[in-house]
Amino acid sequence: MMKVLHTVADSVLKHIQRSRHYYRKYNNTLPPRINRTYVRYAAECKKHYKDLNGEQNFDISPLIVDGGTLVQNAFPAQRAKAHVDKISALIEQKDPSVDYKDASGLSIGIKQPLITLGEDLLDVLHTPAVNAALLNFFQSNYRIEWATCYRSVPSEAIAGSWFWHSDSFPPHTCKLFLHLTEAMEDTGATQLMNREDTMAYRDAGYFGQQLDERYADLQDFAKEHKLPYRPFHNDANAGDATILDQNFFHRAVAPRKAFRDIVSFFFVPNILPWYEQLERDGIDSLTISGVPKDPHPKS
Repeated sequence: MMKVLHTVADSVLKHIQRSRHYYRKYNNTLPPRINRTYVRYAAECKKHYKDLNGEQNFDISPLIVDGGTLVQNAFPAQRAKAHVDKISALIEQKDPSVDYKDASGLSIGIKQPLITLGEDLLDVLHTPAVNAALLNFFQSNYRIEWATCYRSVPSEAIAGSWFWHSDSFPPHTCKLFLHLTEAMEDTGATQLMNREDTMAYRDAGYFGQQLDERYADLQDFAKEHKLPYRPFHNDANAGDATILDQNFFHRAVAPRKAFRDIVSFFFVPNILPWYEQLERDGIDSLTISGVPKDPHPKS
């Protein structure tokens, strides 16, 4: 009897968390307690920032409207190339820092990239346009929760991330992709959908969270439900940065030639600036440990 009750309760909760109201409020399907915790902490961080810096004339962030934005020349292209060469050497040498655990075989990871490749990768966050874009999104300080690095290799196969999907990260979080190689239509540009279209597809019944419910192509779904199909991508050169809200529909695109190297940073709101928080916590803290249920820093 209890098993049946739990099944019914889970079904009801899933229905609520995929409802129009819930998505518009939180843009994810996480439990309400986690969402409320992040909303409260984001408000606390905004108030603290305003108290210290006065009223700010923030614009509406393109992450909220378009799902993502491109910052050009966020990192020196020559230094990006040097990191690409180091990644290639590590792979060739079968270095212990190289991670081949991706089940798809289409992505090769570099463990602890800020240690393995170098802390100079953090310079992307000192670029004024990058910092301005992140401040405009958070309307407060922010911190790095973790950093990853991976190489996508050309392949005819399709991984789950190459289907249209939305992630389920807490509200008031975002990612930054530092492009070490170019990412264009034939070299692995990430395709995005804006907020309006993402919500319209959800209203029509497409959610793209679980792997077995994702489509590689949404054109037929769009025609069936009389929806616009207008994905877009930003051509990125080596040293450019893409900042995105990963909870709107997006998909990675397999590079058809060469490979694509990216360093990915995940951000959450914070009271202290990211560099002060990192000085407290140390580089070793930026390993993947999942998304914290409580966004307050540990130190």
